Amino acid sequence: MYQTLQYECADGIATVRFNRPGKLNAINPEMIEDLRKLVADIRADPGARVVVFTGNGRAFCAGADIAALAKVGGPPDFMNFIENVQTALNGIEDLNRPTIAAINGIAYGGGCEISLCCDFRIIAEDTSIGVPEIKIGLLPGAGGTQRLPRMLPAAIAKQMIYTGEPLTAQQAVHYGLANEVAPAGQALEVAFQLARKLLRLPPMGLRCGKLLVDIAQNGSLKTGIEAERQAVGLLYATEDRKEGLSAFLERREAKFSGR
Repeated sequence: MYQTLQYECADGIATVRFNRPGKLNAINPEMIEDLRKLVADIRADPGARVVVFTGNGRAFCAGADIAALAKVGGPPDFMNFIENVQTALNGIEDLNRPTIAAINGIAYGGGCEISLCCDFRIIAEDTSIGVPEIKIGLLPGAGGTQRLPRMLPAAIAKQMIYTGEPLTAQQAVHYGLANEVAPAGQALEVAFQLARKLLRLPPMGLRCGKLLVDIAQNGSLKTGIEAERQAVGLLYATEDRKEGLSAFLERREAKFSGR
């Protein structure tokens, strides 16, 4: 089904593994096409309630495949390549369900930028995350120059982009770029623990919550407050809201159905 990814969905958790371990899961044109197809497939699968991204082998994703990049023609071809990358990553960011990056190894360049499109980042204690493009005369081209300053203090985002030096796992959590440091070799398991926690919550509530946070980051306060009012009004009419309230009053765990 996919040339460069492995995909499986079980018990509500969709797991996506970047699968070019011999190239540290570097991004080539085939991976971009696979990611675009993957987003469409996940959107069409109601059973994929939480999506976890990780990498096979020693890396999460080491960024662009430089050998493939060197074969790109002049500026028009390179602009097309960047547009395809941005479109694929925007699709990950726009998925209407929770997404988690289990950063099991280095996440550099496009790998870092893929993780920035996820709602949560779990990073192994022995790895790092960064955007080294400046060292080859470029800059991040898949949203890194825009998403990093929205997630980090401006001075830290500039440090990463200007110098190309990565953050350690501990620094990433300290500055708010990652949610949690996992023990070496356990990033995926910690991500699954979070995914299972999310599965116990109302799907519509999670979808609306994701939408509202995105609006808060990119829109005006007035627009966000109005969207919040509409979303909470919608949620009030759901069966899950009734179940949640009943469970609270009856002092039992709620069993949400997604209705």
